[in-house]
Amino acid sequence: MSIRLSALVLVSASMLGLCGCAASVRKSDSAAPLAISHVAVKTIVLNVTGSKAIMDSGDWEQFKGEWRAAMKAAAGSIGATVVAQEGEPKATGAPGVLIVVEVADYHYLSPGARYAFGVMTGNAYINSTVQFRDLTTGNLQGERKYDTSSSAWQGIFSAMTEKQVQAICKQIVGELPQ
Repeated sequence: MSIRLSALVLVSASMLGLCGCAASVRKSDSAAPLAISHVAVKTIVLNVTGSKAIMDSGDWEQFKGEWRAAMKAAAGSIGATVVAQEGEPKATGAPGVLIVVEVADYHYLSPGARYAFGVMTGNAYINSTVQFRDLTTGNLQGERKYDTSSSAWQGIFSAMTEKQVQAICKQIVGELPQ
């Protein structure tokens, strides 16, 4: 009986740990479907931006790197390529979709910081607005708000910034026509 109890405790602890890993995304609900062609979805240009205070943050470059990696992975699932764009968002004249991520606020939290300092690191969160633009003309095709947060009280299993960005990118790519 003690082996069964031990196995049950181990399975329960594993399931509890896995439940805390996922990042949940709150998305604006009242958005109309995007008017983007299937052809345009093959090329995604990603521009991650924010206020001067946001972009002057010490971890901004690492944070943008998380966005580039997560968007490449999410876009790869639909056979699209991703190119990063720096500076002011601009149309290139080529077919594709320009995704402009405007970060209003965030708290970057790496897995190393969470594992080392636990609840003292605080909560990871992202507040962002995403514009879907025609890459050829720059015309706005739609806009969505994506927010996500974690709770430090979930311990090392809470969703850190990397997982939150991945979850948002999956939602963004899910908006595009397949």
